[in-house]
Amino acid sequence: MEWFYENNGQQVGPVSREEILRLIMQQRIKPETLVWTPEFGEAWRPASAAGLVSPLTGLLRLSTGISEHWAWVVLVGPWLIQRLALLILDWRQVPASEQAGPSSIVAIMSLVLFFTAFTLDRNSIRENGQTPPGFWWWLFLPGYFWRRRQIVGRGLSLLLVSLVLFAANVTEKIYQLPQMKAELQHQQEQMHQSAPSNPPASSGQDDEQEEL
Repeated sequence: MEWFYENNGQQVGPVSREEILRLIMQQRIKPETLVWTPEFGEAWRPASAAGLVSPLTGLLRLSTGISEHWAWVVLVGPWLIQRLALLILDWRQVPASEQAGPSSIVAIMSLVLFFTAFTLDRNSIRENGQTPPGFWWWLFLPGYFWRRRQIVGRGLSLLLVSLVLFAANVTEKIYQLPQMKAELQHQQEQMHQSAPSNPPASSGQDDEQEEL
């Protein structure tokens, strides 16, 4: 395949893809450098939009496709960490009253993993010259993967798994509602029982009131 590139306003080429890659490694072709190949039709593209150079680092891209690795980490990574932590706590028979500390640590680890993978997945889309889904889609992952599939053109399995996990989480919360209400009612009863009651009026006070 023949390639052309712009150098100081001048069209250079044709050159082979191997030559283009060599020029990228030598930093003579940068992310903003315009390149052209017959597959582009009449439009020249920046090397970053052509999938040759990373717009973030300016380095050679070894692959022109968008990886789904970080997307899968976003989807199942935190979920697996939380489930594994619950299994370990149950296996070690940790009382419920002592699970608050470990659960908080696991929650922080899950958040760090989630947002790290989420940022890297959006960057991988951006490096391919496309605009990733908005940041606030993290609040509703099925929506994020739906937009991601529209942009990338693939990722149906990610979308389907995200819908299944979302439905499973909602079902789990609904199933836990009676138990949560019972625990809340139990706590309120304990607070009511532990509240100090007002002492009854003494007989001396009653006599004084009668004399008045």
